[in-house]
Amino acid sequence: MKYLKTLSIISFLLINGLGEHGIPIFAGIGLCTFQFVGDLLTYTHNKNVDISWSLGLVGLSTIVSILIILLSRKYKDRYPILVSFIILCSTGAYMSGILRHYNRIEPWFIFPLLVFVISSAILTIKIFKPLDDLNSSTADSNYSINK
Repeated sequence: MKYLKTLSIISFLLINGLGEHGIPIFAGIGLCTFQFVGDLLTYTHNKNVDISWSLGLVGLSTIVSILIILLSRKYKDRYPILVSFIILCSTGAYMSGILRHYNRIEPWFIFPLLVFVISSAILTIKIFKPLDDLNSSTADSNYSINK
């Protein structure tokens, strides 16, 4: 499970943007967070400048979602992991620009996206596997050992 989480997060961070100056998502997260924190720190000095709340929401929600996925346990945090993957999918669609520049899709975009989607789907299926199946298989193995 740990390897799937790591593979999913790394492939998500390596998805490139499709715009004219497409950058990987990890750089976009850094730029969004930097712009948001810079706006917050300079707001008191520049009263006429607006704070870009949307960039802060995108950057911080992505960072929090990544941390939730990496720090979660197997079966205790099933629903937060599912919500985090949904947030990452929507953030990836927004930051990569796939909705605006769908005619520029190249293999360097498709490969990390497919790895992210497939590893996330496998991880979600494994997390939502019923606990009864797991307990019965361990109980059967314990029973056979005790005989």
